[in-house]
Amino acid sequence: MAEGTRTPTAPAAAPTPALPSTTLGRFVAAVTAVVGTSMFGWSTVLVDGDATRARAQCVSDVLRARPFPVDVRTGAVDETGLAAIRRCTAGLGADVVRQMLVGLAVLAAVTALAYLVAPWCECRLRGLRRLDRVPGTEALRADLAELVRQAGLRRPPTFVVSRSARISGNTFGAGPWRYVRLDLGLVHTHRVAPGVFRAVVLHELAHVRNADIHLTRLTIAQAWAFPLGVLVPVTVTYLRSGAGRHLLADSWRLAAFALIVQVSAWSVLRAREFTADARLTAADAATVRSLLAADHRRTGRWARLGAVFRFHPLARARADTLDDPGRRFTARPVEALGAGLAAGIAAPSLRDLTTSLPAVLPGTDPVTGSAFVTGILLGVPLALVVTGALWRAAWWARHTGSRATSGVVFGAALACGLLVGRRLAWRVAYADDLRAWWVEALLAVLWIAGGALLGRWVADGARAHLRWLVPSAVRRTRWAWAGATLATSVLTAGYVAMLLILDAGAVDDGWSMLRLVAAREGVGAATPLTLLDMIAFYLRITAASAPYLIVLLLLAALFPVLAGRGATRRALRLGVTAGVVGALVLPLVPLGVGAAVRDPGLATATAATLVTSHTLLPVTFVELGVAVAAVATRRLSLPHGLLAALTAGALLTPAVLVADVLLSCVAGAPGCALAVDPDTAVRVLTHALVVAPVVAALGAAVGSAVTAGLAVAGRRRWWSTAVVALLLVTGGAVVATGRRPPPAREHDPCLVGVWRLAAGRTHLPVAADSPLGRMAGLTADTAVELSTGAAGGHATAYRVDGTATDLYDLFVAEGTLNGHTVRSVQRGTVTYRWSAGAGRYAQRDQVAASDRVLRVDDRELPLTGPPEDFGGTYRCTADRLVIRTDADGSRSEQTFVRSPL
Repeated sequence: MAEGTRTPTAPAAAPTPALPSTTLGRFVAAVTAVVGTSMFGWSTVLVDGDATRARAQCVSDVLRARPFPVDVRTGAVDETGLAAIRRCTAGLGADVVRQMLVGLAVLAAVTALAYLVAPWCECRLRGLRRLDRVPGTEALRADLAELVRQAGLRRPPTFVVSRSARISGNTFGAGPWRYVRLDLGLVHTHRVAPGVFRAVVLHELAHVRNADIHLTRLTIAQAWAFPLGVLVPVTVTYLRSGAGRHLLADSWRLAAFALIVQVSAWSVLRAREFTADARLTAADAATVRSLLAADHRRTGRWARLGAVFRFHPLARARADTLDDPGRRFTARPVEALGAGLAAGIAAPSLRDLTTSLPAVLPGTDPVTGSAFVTGILLGVPLALVVTGALWRAAWWARHTGSRATSGVVFGAALACGLLVGRRLAWRVAYADDLRAWWVEALLAVLWIAGGALLGRWVADGARAHLRWLVPSAVRRTRWAWAGATLATSVLTAGYVAMLLILDAGAVDDGWSMLRLVAAREGVGAATPLTLLDMIAFYLRITAASAPYLIVLLLLAALFPVLAGRGATRRALRLGVTAGVVGALVLPLVPLGVGAAVRDPGLATATAATLVTSHTLLPVTFVELGVAVAAVATRRLSLPHGLLAALTAGALLTPAVLVADVLLSCVAGAPGCALAVDPDTAVRVLTHALVVAPVVAALGAAVGSAVTAGLAVAGRRRWWSTAVVALLLVTGGAVVATGRRPPPAREHDPCLVGVWRLAAGRTHLPVAADSPLGRMAGLTADTAVELSTGAAGGHATAYRVDGTATDLYDLFVAEGTLNGHTVRSVQRGTVTYRWSAGAGRYAQRDQVAASDRVLRVDDRELPLTGPPEDFGGTYRCTADRLVIRTDADGSRSEQTFVRSPL
């Protein structure tokens, strides 16, 4: 290293940054790949089949006897049913934790055994002898001692000699033992070609100096531990259980996992060679280059592709890297793709494990808490890979004055790896709650865009920090990289957590969060706007229950602003200006809102909306405008735009509280007093400093991307800019007109609210030759009377916009037909439009997302076909609603009571 630094202009002796090497980053990716792909084996091998079947049968019996215990729509909880399900699943969490811990222990034990036994096997199989025990090697040992001193090693390794005639060497070891193997052909060159001997030995000593011996041997041990500790036990388990056909069906997945592990391990072994070559001086590099030129193996396209499956790089690749040291600092998207694949495969199983653990994040539900814990576990290795690659690329660009990578492609490759790995995961492979194709496509676009934004953020932060750090400031450079890694770990954890949360909430069934949000909107079927609304819905829920999670993400996103003082001052000035102006204008809003609230013709829901959101929407728009303005100047980055938005939000918070107090007085509220409600203060602080900054950051990111796209298109062809603008206008028109309200109809405000069924009777004619008549053994046409009560689990939510949703937990209406018990069972949602007035009631445009069957004793008759529109009469009072229908011989009467929810 000392000689290399004396000739910094030589291509092969380029200075090395005070940052982690490529070998370390690829080793972290390889560990993630081994652990991630091993998840499936632990649950497959260690699962208790009898206990699993017993738990599933117990839960099935409970749900058959009573409705689902938790109504996520209304918040009602059946404690008895919930306790019964908990008794059925008792011990499940402990079993899952045991499986994962035992699997980790097995993998670690096999890895440690292979790591410790490898040196002994190397010495025995190759017949190695210690050089200091070979007579007549005094001169050789003296020259080796001199080369050890030149390599900068404090403690010399143990040199051993093999019988091979090759001119090469190798390094291996375990723990404190480090060995350098010298082949007999290399020892012979000590006398006939001392330059070659010097270059090869210094290359091997560079491995010792780089401390990559243990990384290399641990990587090889993991590559052996995966087939021995995972593939073999899984195969034996399949064969012993008589499920050989399932093993054949899953063979492609097993092969894909094995390939991912091996390719990740081989990449580590290749990276160490380039890092060792970098420590050679110019003369030694020229000698190595001449040796590499003697390798006449093919170097075409197929050879380069096959190099991915080699543990040693091609000679041509090493020669090219010696000629162009910048190749070592290139951020290769394939590295991000591999790390993302490994993390994506591990994510579903890790989420299952963390769900079984006790609550570790206060204020979060099991889905959110487990997703964020999984994100933290996977965010750290992903952050090490991303920051290491992009910071090295930024360092080389600053050192040479070349153009730095933007990080967009690198981050997008990471996102693609996560998405593909999630689909390859063992847990997802056998799931039946898959998403519709457009949901999958839209989520993929959103996550790839998020990954590109994450890569851009890391690259911009690296450039900003390295711009102010001199090359000699080794400690400050390492501290800056450590801070960037910590911030990237937090952001990556949130990114992975949101992927897992939406993965669980966007499944295409009647009970998913996507369908619930669609029912809440009154559109019935899910649309792209519903998916975006669901993301906002999750944001609001997390901000209300666990705001510290979003606060941590915002603080991490602000890390690059610590680098540039000038840009930070401009961002603060912009935020202070907008915040002061907004704080002066915002208290005037209650004057107009108070006059509107006093309008007797104003609907109650509209007045409530005005009162609750008259200040929050302006705060959102101000922060969004400040962030977009900061980014649009092209002098401030996205983190600086977020800083400006947060500054404006902090100054607007007191004005919002003052406006709330003034509104309560202007609107004529009883007990008007100049006091701030604590709940109102928390709501304002959460919105101004948590929700609105997130919206501002996302809006600024979209604006920056659109502006950059238009700028790139404008530099090439004018018509491409016109096409982009046309697409933006079309998309805005679709969003604006996609949910146009229906024509106004008569809506009795008495019905608006949530009603729960108290009693119901239905008279249905049954033909003898109908499916129901044949199942009941009818010989003549008759009718059946079905009745239900409050325990049926039926609720209806009427909205002021003329839409409504029927919610069925496990609705059961029961009657008797020809001595047989008939039950009408329905579960799911039905969304429709309603009109009521002058005692007449009608339903139309029904969209069902439910399952309905008729059960005759123990036989079932599914009821299919689209729901039909119908009408009838109604009677509504303050706390009771009665609806009667009579059509085609069928009659029904349903009595509802108003729900306090």
